[in-house]
Amino acid sequence: MLIGVRDQGIGFPPEQIEHLFQPFTQANDSATRRYGGTGLGLTITKEFCELMGGFIHMSSHVGQGSTVTLRIPLKIKL
Repeated sequence: MLIGVRDQGIGFPPEQIEHLFQPFTQANDSATRRYGGTGLGLTITKEFCELMGGFIHMSSHVGQGSTVTLRIPLKIKL
């Protein structure tokens, strides 16, 4: 199963994306104050994806938004 979510938010520079999957990490202090959150959502999602044999990927452009893609293998019984 492939799931993609796109937003038109603030976006992130490439060097910040890898850090967003670490616990309690935000892009920067101003984003934390303005948008809230603890920085655990992407970390938890990444852990769940990997536990199920999948992965998560983020692409982003500053000022244009971000796309998060999750791939989770599923076995379908017919």
